[in-house]
Amino acid sequence: MERSRVGDFSLAWGESLRWDDRRQRLYFVDCAAQTLHWLESAEPPLQSLPMPSLPTGLVLAEDGRLVVALDDGLRVVDPDAGTTELLSPYPDGLGGRANDANGDLDGNLVTGTLNLAPGPGSYWWYSAAAGWRQLDDGIGNANGPVVLDGDGDRTLVVADTPASVLYAYPYDGATGSVGQRSVFADIGDLGGMPDGACADAQDGVWSCVLGSGRIARYSSDGLQEVIDTEVELPSDVTFGGDDLDRLFFVSIAVSIGGVEIASPDAGSLMVLDGSGHRGRREPRFRL
Repeated sequence: MERSRVGDFSLAWGESLRWDDRRQRLYFVDCAAQTLHWLESAEPPLQSLPMPSLPTGLVLAEDGRLVVALDDGLRVVDPDAGTTELLSPYPDGLGGRANDANGDLDGNLVTGTLNLAPGPGSYWWYSAAAGWRQLDDGIGNANGPVVLDGDGDRTLVVADTPASVLYAYPYDGATGSVGQRSVFADIGDLGGMPDGACADAQDGVWSCVLGSGRIARYSSDGLQEVIDTEVELPSDVTFGGDDLDRLFFVSIAVSIGGVEIASPDAGSLMVLDGSGHRGRREPRFRL
């Protein structure tokens, strides 16, 4: 597997990688700089748009725009026009504001609570037509939601970062409801905590592991593969490129959770070629 850096820029807190297969555009954010970035065909030069507040989750919309989780709620962002407009404030029960977000294969999105310090959190579903519905509570900090579509039986896999666990739920995207929660993967076994994630074409879940510097691939049968990223805090991952066979990841370049940063590639956009896996098209939100 070949590992290389994309461009000569660095991010302080990289997150929210999304590959737009229609535009051949790679999106990501720098949370610390409150900035949305993108690369055409995943190649420099870097394009940037300042956000009005902290951007975390990022979802592609059907009309080519983006839905971004910001301080005051979900906002529709048009990167080409440079505009943002409020789509929906957060529900009171979410407990502040949302963190990571992803499309759910049914035109809706899944997100959950952002807790920078210990606190109660929950997972949520949002539809432009039906609004907000709570999926579950009793979690700390939501990250890396991914909906799998195995033989038509959909499963929501979503991280609780401070618990070092990926949870799985039987999932109905049409109604915004889940079944009983189970443990999909115990990330603590890899010596870290889960952050961003993506799915591949075989319903594998690729989860970034903060602290141990790894990206782990899980299936319903357990841990399948582990990649050493050579950075301490890999934060999000996605497949991109013409054949969806290039594995991109970003990372955090500031010390968090007692993890000191020493890697010269911390904060860089990196790509892994030759993984032997392909991704799937990014789910899109229906405005």
